[in-house]
Amino acid sequence: MMIENKEILKSFTGSAPVFALPNFVMFPKTAYSFNIFESKYKEMVSDIVETNKLFCVNLKKNNSESEFYNIGTLCYIIESKRLDNGNYTLIASGVSKVRITNINKTKSYNVANLDLIQDNDTVTQEVLKRKKLINKFLSLVGNSNENINLNIIDTSMISTEMLTNLGSLILPLENKDKQKLLELNNIELRLEVLCQFLDSELKVESDLINFNQIIPTNINWN
Repeated sequence: MMIENKEILKSFTGSAPVFALPNFVMFPKTAYSFNIFESKYKEMVSDIVETNKLFCVNLKKNNSESEFYNIGTLCYIIESKRLDNGNYTLIASGVSKVRITNINKTKSYNVANLDLIQDNDTVTQEVLKRKKLINKFLSLVGNSNENINLNIIDTSMISTEMLTNLGSLILPLENKDKQKLLELNNIELRLEVLCQFLDSELKVESDLINFNQIIPTNINWN
């Protein structure tokens, strides 16, 4: 399945519904599966699957219903399924980092004006730093007790940006730390900070269940 971000963004109007979550940070050029069960978000999905399939995922502050970080990720629905009980399952890809500039409650859910943010993707000594991140990541995941098939990641086919963002998404870091990683404005710095996390005494236990929600990389981001 080919996902053309440039083509997707042609339908972006400058605003999109906001899917604010208390315990999840989405990153560009990754994919994730969502279960939608709240009434307002079921209405949101029903609306956007008929239009441009775009929505913004961002992190709530302190589990508040009214406060959240203004940096999030614009996402595109790759696949959606409405269940018999009215809930939805989604597979969504991260298209671009965005800044929320204004919120309008036009329906039961919020719709925000969004400014696209382009991170600096230049990485010095890229081959060396990629190798360092891959080795640390696979070593950490491989030492866990989870039944994880590492073969789903073909690192030779993944850009450094995607590899860095995938690590940021999957590793069991605090959500506030993931948000800080997302807000960094260049990929090299995000990669280096992520490696510092991996150098720490981080233990991968049950939190790695989230790994199973990452979509195998047979999807290409451009």
